[in-house]
Order: sequence, then C-alpha cells, then structure tokens
Amino acid sequence: MTRRSLSILLHWAVFMLILIMVKGGVSAPWALWSFVAVVTVWSGMTLVFGLLGRAGPKLSPRWRRAYPWMHRSLHLLLALTALAILMRLIGHPLWWLDAWSMLLITLGAGAFHGLFHFWRHNALFDGALKLITPKVLHKWL
Repeated sequence: MTRRSLSILLHWAVFMLILIMVKGGVSAPWALWSFVAVVTVWSGMTLVFGLLGRAGPKLSPRWRRAYPWMHRSLHLLLALTALAILMRLIGHPLWWLDAWSMLLITLGAGAFHGLFHFWRHNALFDGALKLITPKVLHKWL
C-alpha cells in the first residue's frame, strides 16, 4: 500500500469514526479507541513524512500560502481531539480539553475542509476531490 493510499484510507476512516461518535453521543469504546489509533497513525505519518497534499496551481497566492497552515491546523485539531478522547478513556479527563466539545469542533472544521475542496473541485476545476477519493469513485467526479 502506498503512502497516498494509506492517507486516503485514514482520512475516510477518521471521517466515518467522527460520524459514528457524534451519532452515538458518548459512543462505544471501540469507536473511541479506533479513532485514537487511526489519528495516532496518521499524525505519526504526517510528523515523519510531512503533509501529503499540496496547494493546487489554480489557487490564488493568498490561498496557496494559507493551504499548508490550514492542513497543519486540521492535523493539530485531530491530535488534540484524540488526546481528549484518550484521556477520557483512561479515566483522567482534561478539564481544559473536553472530548465532546473537541469532537464537535473537529466535525465543524471537517465540514469547512470538505466544502473548501468541493469548491476547488467544482469552481476551479482542479480535480481536488480526485486526490483524496478512492479511484473507484473517480468516474463520478
């Protein structure tokens, strides 16, 4: 499995786990532990190899400068959410980092992330959605 394939898998696994956790409220421990594990692997890959995505050439200079910082912020938010969930799971919740609030903030940030790439794909026609979707879905994009 290539790094890109693994990143795509982790990206969609995080998305699905967030939906499962939000739907379940407090959620089942398997979903919480799975989220912590997936984010840990993805964060480790990002720390070792750097960001995989790059700003597209059709973005304005302002968006091109902001792009890596937006993605770093999303990775940091995911890591903080995983930390909050982990601390809650082991019985030492952090008073300054509530797991449920972090999960909702992550869901909101993820929605803006998705809308940004949807906009890129449909307004700039730069194929942004093809970069993070499995090849099986490319014929519909």
